[in-house]
Amino acid sequence: MKVSKTYLVWTIIFIVLAVAINAYIIMHSCLDAIKSTEASNGVVEVAENVVNTVSPGTITPENHDSFASFIRKAFGHFGLFVISGLLSSLAIYFAFNPLKWSKYYLLVIMSLGFGLLIGITTELIQLNVPGRSGEFLDVLIDFSGYLLGFLIILLILFLIIRNNNKKHQAITE
Repeated sequence: MKVSKTYLVWTIIFIVLAVAINAYIIMHSCLDAIKSTEASNGVVEVAENVVNTVSPGTITPENHDSFASFIRKAFGHFGLFVISGLLSSLAIYFAFNPLKWSKYYLLVIMSLGFGLLIGITTELIQLNVPGRSGEFLDVLIDFSGYLLGFLIILLILFLIIRNNNKKHQAITE
């Protein structure tokens, strides 16, 4: 089974990117509560400025903590896991693509299994970090983000395969 150099380069790129985003996620789950809050304050501040620019006075001192919590969940959990789902699914797809008979089953099982594993792992880590708590809701948010990234990749692969099949049918007719 011969694989092109270009294919190998893409495989390596997606594996490196997937490892990087997942290492980043794990690293941030190891931060204590104070460092985690400091790390996410920049994103919260930008989001608050955007919301208050569009609709002045929306984020007030009274609702700032709830807004900050929402932004941390939306970006720190869901958003990062969407990126993880995209990159990890692509890495798995490219790494196992030469195994034609099983690539889609492997993609689904390995990718979704990995997404659940990384979500559970980060929350278990937080059970042992000062000021942090591992929460089942966060695992659901993490996995939902990962699932969205995975589904985007699945949709793209479906559209590419469908387009290739139409081209093949047009050539054979």
